[in-house]
Amino acid sequence: MDKMDFSVDKQEVTEGDIVQVTWQCNSADRVELTLDNGHRTSVIPLELAGSKRFRLNRSKGRTRLTITAWVGDKNYSKTLKVKVKEIPVTRAETVDARGRRQWVPQHWVDRLRTSWQSATARRRMALQALPPEKQMASRTLMVLGAIMLVTMFFPRLASVGLLALAAYLLWVLWKR
Repeated sequence: MDKMDFSVDKQEVTEGDIVQVTWQCNSADRVELTLDNGHRTSVIPLELAGSKRFRLNRSKGRTRLTITAWVGDKNYSKTLKVKVKEIPVTRAETVDARGRRQWVPQHWVDRLRTSWQSATARRRMALQALPPEKQMASRTLMVLGAIMLVTMFFPRLASVGLLALAAYLLWVLWKR
């Protein structure tokens, strides 16, 4: 064979990049290109000279490009290797309709809301089954429990909590 030129414009790419392959095998009867990315091998028939562009997607690190030219019953080949780096992984964030970031995935919020509504409905039904005096005691215990919980973390709010409890009890007395 007189002359066999074969080149690729980039020796190192990132997955999804395009490389341009150029070849010239003027005295050949037939020319083909073999692309081997480690997962799959493709054989592409070519003209005697020209160039083509290929997108190198999936690869096991190296993609081998081999041009084979046949002159009579003899074949000549040349192989070039292109290093293919993986695409860096980026973490996606969930945004709402206005494009604002959501700090907690929406399905977690929906699940929490459903659980809260279910527990509230069960508590209301249980409270309605009690006699009026026990309903009052139950509500007072819930308010007192909330006050105790808040004052565990913020002790200075103890007087505010007790004032809120007194206001609630006064409201109940005036209401009845």
